[in-house]
Amino acid sequence: MWLLYCCVSKTHPSSHLPLKMKVLLAILVPVALVFWNRSKKRYPPGPKRLPLLGNLLDIPRCHAYKKFTKYSKELDSDIIYVDAAGQPIIVLSSLKACNDLLNKRSNVYSDRFHQTMSFELVDCKRLFAFQPYNDEWREARRLVVKHLTGPGKTPINNCITDFVRKALLPNLLDTPDDFFTHIRNGIGGSIVSLVYGLPIQREKDPWIALADEAIACITSTCVPGKYVVDIFPFLKHIPEWFPGAQFQKEALVGRELVARYIHEPFEAAKRRMVEGTAQPSFVTRCLEGLTGADEQKELLIENVSATFAAGGTDTSVTAVKNFFTILLLFPDIQEKVQAEVDSVVGPGRLPELSDKPNMPYLRAVLKELLRWNPVAPAGLPHMTTEDDSYKGYFIPKGSIVFGNTWAIMHDESVFPEPFKFDPTRFLTPEGQLKADMDILDPETDATFGFGRRVCPGIDFGLASFWLSAACILACFNVAPELDEMGTPIPPTFEYLGKEIVAHPEPFKCRITPRSKEAIALIRAGYDENSKHI
Repeated sequence: MWLLYCCVSKTHPSSHLPLKMKVLLAILVPVALVFWNRSKKRYPPGPKRLPLLGNLLDIPRCHAYKKFTKYSKELDSDIIYVDAAGQPIIVLSSLKACNDLLNKRSNVYSDRFHQTMSFELVDCKRLFAFQPYNDEWREARRLVVKHLTGPGKTPINNCITDFVRKALLPNLLDTPDDFFTHIRNGIGGSIVSLVYGLPIQREKDPWIALADEAIACITSTCVPGKYVVDIFPFLKHIPEWFPGAQFQKEALVGRELVARYIHEPFEAAKRRMVEGTAQPSFVTRCLEGLTGADEQKELLIENVSATFAAGGTDTSVTAVKNFFTILLLFPDIQEKVQAEVDSVVGPGRLPELSDKPNMPYLRAVLKELLRWNPVAPAGLPHMTTEDDSYKGYFIPKGSIVFGNTWAIMHDESVFPEPFKFDPTRFLTPEGQLKADMDILDPETDATFGFGRRVCPGIDFGLASFWLSAACILACFNVAPELDEMGTPIPPTFEYLGKEIVAHPEPFKCRITPRSKEAIALIRAGYDENSKHI
């Protein structure tokens, strides 16, 4: 291209070049230089690229992690390079590669990709999880550690226990067909209560409804490659009436929704503090720690609160929904877990978090579920802040970097028969959890992120997941629906993959109490006359 420019300049001096030729050269020469510079570097292997577009047309909008896994296998490499119209994407498909880069080199790999749709147009940049790796992010992280996880596990565990016993179980008993809603209200309600200290209604809580809408919007708009404006950011300037600008209409709705979600529960918590009716929460502890008026610090607390409530709600709720899928698919596993729960707890009480060490089979089942069906198969992308190299490959500054959790959890060299649901892979021949965990542990590896971006609410999520599962099986049987002839309908599940968190579409099942004693235990755990939990 440079040779072409020289030749053209020689035969047609610039002062005599036609305007169209000048414009064409102004566009093509810089582009050619970029590709020429890249050609000198040794990038990780990847699929064949088209000129200018790269692999843009190869990246699906849904379930991209499966396509990346396929590339990794075909290229026999745990690190692959994909080009999205000039934007480098690095996909890591082994735990070793993720540990080497995202964990051990976290100073380079802890930034977030600036996605125009979510970051700018919907204003998700206010949320802690989307913020760049800077001083503000570090201060937000300190707030979470000090005021949410710092006070110890007792307040968290008490909150989880209350919502499982006073919301999830009684609602499943009274209206089992609405179990998706009950999971959201019970699990999501505990997180909203923990963060804001707001009273949560047992059914149809407005705070849960607002969070539900906002979370769906947030996780949908941050899927890489879903919106053309993320590939060509200049499109953010076109008006919503312009052909093909549907994303602008979505952004307007999303921006208003996210603003309400961040601001309204926070203001409600502040009002209750003024009135003297506030319950201890993350927000109250943070605000009580302020010395004088500090608008910037208060804004930071507001943003961090919304982030934790959103992230914890979506992943925890999805994990419990996925638990119902395996109960339907593997009734023999359901029976084994129930037998273990019964032997540990007995008939006179409900499971408690202190019972967890004594239920190795249930723990193995939940580990296997997180492996077999990861709640966030690709997670939120990281971004490099400087050039780097790995295994002799060049990784440029500004690369989007994915830890492909799906590929990691389905690696045949780590998990034989990876698509088989087999909890015993985490157990010794004697039925105890493997003490050394000589294989990858889905509760601590990959599932909740990597490096400095690992989810700070991991303990809350795992505790909520375990207690919900234990109490559900202590009290209920879960079985497929019956057809008109009384024959069980084989269960099927659909995952659209339109969001970062891979939750199942609504499905039906039969949820019935195991005994009169179970009903009595559930009824004894809450006040039927109280509207709130």
